[in-house]
Amino acid sequence: MAAAHAIRVQIEATLAQRVPAALSLKIKQATERFVTNIAEVDALLGGGIPRGTITEVSGTASTGKTSFALSTIASITQLGNACAWVDVNDALSPEATAAAGVVLQRLLWLRVSPERAKRVQDKPWSRLEQALKASDLLLQTGGFGAIVLDMSDVLPQYARRIPLATWYRFRLAAEHARTALIFLTQSPCASSCASLSLRCDPIHAVPFSSHGETPLFERQQYQLARERNRNEGSPFMHPKPAQTVNWPAETLWSRVR
Repeated sequence: MAAAHAIRVQIEATLAQRVPAALSLKIKQATERFVTNIAEVDALLGGGIPRGTITEVSGTASTGKTSFALSTIASITQLGNACAWVDVNDALSPEATAAAGVVLQRLLWLRVSPERAKRVQDKPWSRLEQALKASDLLLQTGGFGAIVLDMSDVLPQYARRIPLATWYRFRLAAEHARTALIFLTQSPCASSCASLSLRCDPIHAVPFSSHGETPLFERQQYQLARERNRNEGSPFMHPKPAQTVNWPAETLWSRVR
């Protein structure tokens, strides 16, 4: 019995050097994360958004998607990483981006030119197709800590036309490039290719005004729900209920007044 055990140990030791994946214990590395600079959200997400995966943030207009993305990009660029923002509908405000703390020198902003936007304004799929190709090119190029594909103004019927193969290609490219790929959408469309799925919802805000002036929102409140996190638990377990958190966003006017 002792001789048989000794022979088995010798065989395993010999084969482990040639085929380490078959006989060696593979230790799963902790997922690297980028903080969002929103304390409430980082606590909910266990430290921030995962790197090398797809994070999809969905919600209707004025629910905090852009504020969430800008805060995250600000955190990443302040660490010295380059980021990219693919703007499908030319909606990003450079002033608001700078006010959010983004280091503009480390942000590549890709958008449809004003002249071309006029020519293709009735062809939303054409703009979306160009944005997808640009995002693919950026992922293949590499070197970006995060890439945001802003499809906030793209109607769901057009976003659903994106082939599933595209999402799989993006997932593999993001993992290879170690890039946090962030999608901003009206409704989820990346399916299971998104490691982290978040939903933004509005919260009733109390307007700030003085002396009968026009009411302004000094600190808007948003609600963020974590609907799925593929990095947690087993796919065979029952899905966890969505966890929500409220977080405040400071408006641009209150910073520069």
